[in-house]
Formats: sequence, structure tokens, C-alpha cells
Amino acid sequence: MNLAAVLEYEDKEQIVDAICVGQPPEILPPVPATLTIEAVKPQFLRIVAGVEEMVANAHAIEVKDDESLKYAVALGGAAKKVAKALEAKEKEITAEASDFVKGCRSLRDMFLDRLVANTKKTNTDSIEIVLKAKITAYQSQVELERRKQEEAARKAAAELQAKLDAEAAEANRKAREEAARIAEEEARKKKASDDEVAAARKAAEEEAKKHEVIAPTVTAPVIPTANNVTRTETGTSSHQVKTWKCRVVDASLVPRQYCEPSAKLLNDAVKLGVREIPGCIIEELSDTRFRT
Repeated sequence: MNLAAVLEYEDKEQIVDAICVGQPPEILPPVPATLTIEAVKPQFLRIVAGVEEMVANAHAIEVKDDESLKYAVALGGAAKKVAKALEAKEKEITAEASDFVKGCRSLRDMFLDRLVANTKKTNTDSIEIVLKAKITAYQSQVELERRKQEEAARKAAAELQAKLDAEAAEANRKAREEAARIAEEEARKKKASDDEVAAARKAAEEEAKKHEVIAPTVTAPVIPTANNVTRTETGTSSHQVKTWKCRVVDASLVPRQYCEPSAKLLNDAVKLGVREIPGCIIEELSDTRFRT
């Protein structure tokens, strides 16, 4: 129920009844007139009176002689004056509110800078930055230890694999030699020639190769990574994100394919008088500006 409507009751008991039946009066804090669009709209409309006609004239005008040129300049200047008047009126109307907003933001930022990192992360003593650095350092140390264990396990597996391979190779060598010796003895018992003995030895070695033992493959144990997410009973959690980044230490050595021409540096050079830059077109452009 609206407060004004409630106050229209002459009997106070009627007011109480109206409230008790579940229709409490709507009591809202007064809103300053300057903070409503409807209140300030007339002030802006007075400034922009005739703008529609100015827009139509700007589209319709044809600059073809000195007289039309002067009219175009005057019309452009008038538009700039109206624009400045609008900006001044906006600043005038919102000055008090702007000061209030700035004060609130300053008060907020006083505490935000101590709590969380700002956009440029210059408040290095904030809680967020301090704790993130400590958490990251700990998690990095855990990951470093895991990688050390993984590397040690890989080396141990490689050493065991090499040992098994060597043992298998030695066993196969002895098996080939033994097969060749037996073949040679049997051939000589049969009074074979030297060429026949050599052929028998070679055939025995080839047959022995078909039955060589193969060393078992050793697989390095996988060291599981630590849990990437840390959760708390309060509902807060953290997780590690790894990214690769490049930092320039000697710009002169960076390949051209990774360099981007800077428009600002090029334009600054042209302003200083440079008129030839490889890969660029330097041209003089004309622009019209109004001064009021």
C-alpha cells in the first residue's frame, strides 16, 4: 500500500487495520530530483533544441564556393559548441554523484588492495598474491620431487633393461658358439672338408639364431601426480594452472617472424621527419577540425 493512500484515512484505527491485513505502507527514502532522468531531461532538451535541423542542414549542404564553405564551418562550429554545452551540463548535474562514487571507490580500493591482486598486480603485499606465491612454491616443490622420483625410476628401469639385454645377448652368443662347435665336431667325424665344416658351422649358427632368447621389457613405474585441486570445508578451492611463456632477453636475436611493426613508433618517426621506411607507405593526409 502506498504511504500517501494510507495517510488519507481520517481514522487512525483504519490505518492500523490497513497495515494489519498484510498491506503495509510503502515507505521509501526520497530520491533527489537531480538523480532522476525525467528531472534533468528538460535541461538537456533546452541545449539540443534545433539539433535535428542542424543535422538536416549538414546532410543537405553542398560545399562548392566560399560562401557555402563558411556556412559549413559555422555549422560545424555550432555543433561543437552544443556538444561542449552537453558535456558541461552532464558534469554539472552528476558532479555531486560523481564525487560520492569516487569516494566509495576509494574506500573500496583501500581494502581491495590489501585483499586481492589489482589488474597490474602491483600490490604485491595483498593476501591473494602472498598466498598464491606460497601455495605455488609448495605445489611446485611437490611436483619437482615427483619428477625426481619419476626420473630415478626411469633410470633404474633403463639400467635393468640394459642388464637384461646384455645377459640375453651373452646367452645367445654362447648358444650360437655351442651349436657351431657341435656341428663342427659332427662334420669332422664324417671326414668332411674344411668348406663343408665351415658350412655346417654357419648353418648351426643360423639355426641357433632362430631360437634366441629375448630379454623381457622393463617398464618404468608411473609416479602419480599430486592432486591438482585443493578443497576446504568453507567451499574455497584452488588449483594449479601451468602455462608456457616467453621472455625476451635479447631483442636483436629474435627472428623477424616474431616481431610486429609498431604503428606508434612508425608514426612518431614520421612526425620527426622520416619519409622513407622499408615496407611502408608514408603519405600526407588532410583532416578538418573545428575550433570554437
